[in-house]
Amino acid sequence: MLSTYRKRAIYVILITYFIANLFFLTNYPFIHSDESWLSGLSRNMLEKRDLSVTETFFDLYPRNPHAIKTIFHLIQILFIKGLGYSIFTVRLISLITGTISLYLFYKLSLLLFKSKKLSLLAAVLLGLDIQYIYASHFARQEIILVFILILGLYFFYNKLTFGYNHKQGKGRISPHITLGVIIGLGAGIHPNSFIIALPYIFIYLYHLLATKKIKVRSFLAFSLTLVVFAFFFIILSLSFDPDFLQHYSQYGKKLGVLNPLSAKMKQLVYFYLKLFYGVSGTYYTPNIRFQFFLFGAVLFLSLGRVILVKKENNRELSLALLLSILAINTGYILIGRYNQTSIIFLFPLFYLLTIDLITNWPSAINYRINSLIARKIKGILFTGLILTLAVNTVLNLYTSSYDNYDDYLKDIATVVSRDAEVLANLNCEYYFANGKLHDYRNLGELKKHGLSFREYIIRNKIEYIIYPEEMDFIYNTRPVWNVLYGNLAYYYQEMQDFFQNNCLLIHEFENETYGMRIARYIGKKNWKIKIYKVVSY
Repeated sequence: MLSTYRKRAIYVILITYFIANLFFLTNYPFIHSDESWLSGLSRNMLEKRDLSVTETFFDLYPRNPHAIKTIFHLIQILFIKGLGYSIFTVRLISLITGTISLYLFYKLSLLLFKSKKLSLLAAVLLGLDIQYIYASHFARQEIILVFILILGLYFFYNKLTFGYNHKQGKGRISPHITLGVIIGLGAGIHPNSFIIALPYIFIYLYHLLATKKIKVRSFLAFSLTLVVFAFFFIILSLSFDPDFLQHYSQYGKKLGVLNPLSAKMKQLVYFYLKLFYGVSGTYYTPNIRFQFFLFGAVLFLSLGRVILVKKENNRELSLALLLSILAINTGYILIGRYNQTSIIFLFPLFYLLTIDLITNWPSAINYRINSLIARKIKGILFTGLILTLAVNTVLNLYTSSYDNYDDYLKDIATVVSRDAEVLANLNCEYYFANGKLHDYRNLGELKKHGLSFREYIIRNKIEYIIYPEEMDFIYNTRPVWNVLYGNLAYYYQEMQDFFQNNCLLIHEFENETYGMRIARYIGKKNWKIKIYKVVSY
């Protein structure tokens, strides 16, 4: 009876997780321009029937096509075609992926710990984590990469842990190649697929050099498969843009990818400090201080356990998880972008390490503790973890959920047609028809193109300007936030003069969330948004 209950329990957990998250899918976190950026490109690809097109809302802001996110855009295209173009549609992809990933995490835990109780616990811990919920809502690629990471680990421990180099029957594909295909597909999701590939490289090398469970030909089969996928997407990108390599390296240089290794290593410390204190630009960062303390303690104790207790049976799993954590941090350093949303790659690994540590105390300790007392201590620890995570998540949701996005779009819709040419913030892109919105980021390129603000408006036949109070705030605090829209000093005063002499203020409203993109100021006041109608050029 208990066994039947545990079999069904995972489905209850998954269904509950999915349905509960549906209720606040578009409220948490606030809608970020990255989401409309990605989905806007997918919509353009769908309407133009061409995967090599670029974003319509960027006419001056430099963009060059590439294929490194092609699979992700194809997934979005399928959902947009089936369910329509909205923030709910594209966030639903993340929620579905997050729910499936939880099931895979359960299966992986069952494989590693041989306990349905512990595997259910693993799924509950990850599902309750606010960072995981955030990734399961956010319409970016991180949750799909988490899915690939967990699927790869499940395949590795299911197919390759025992009998690593067993002979394959004729016509059968080597499991090492299959694993390479699973991980290699990530190159069509996001460049950060490089980060989630590194744990497998580290684990393969560990077994190749230390345990001798992997042979060179097996490692080569896996590695060469990854190389084939990398070359495929590079060649496909070159077919989109013959100067892809030059353009992509220039883009990477702008983001700090080509900075010296020493500089990137220093940035890793700042990356973690900013996450701990919740410091951000435009990205929402949940309060994960508890996870910092938990994971830090688990990391320290696990390292001690691996170093001091060398004869323990489960030491190999602990080493693999520690190597994977090291590999992902190495990936952060090598890429050097330090995007806050990529921190989620570590969370499944740390929860596995947490369960591994608590359930497999060193024999020296277990020897001195009565088994019944040990079980009670473990029960108290796991119960405390669940309750603390639950409270932390509820507090995050309570303080950082916003249900005013529809109001924001409805306010715009009262005076502006979805087919009108507008200059506006990209976060309202879901209201407008494809190709009608021109983003404020273009204004940062005016000087480079020798254009004035007025000339830009004439060139694009702009009919309405949706002006957030954020622009005034950025100008008054310059140059702190110049990174968002370029140097406002070049065009701000001319823009104000254009409003005064060539426009009519037809609507003004307030919105505490979408009149401001800078995360630390969102929700702090009712930010004003003005809508101007261009009446003359």
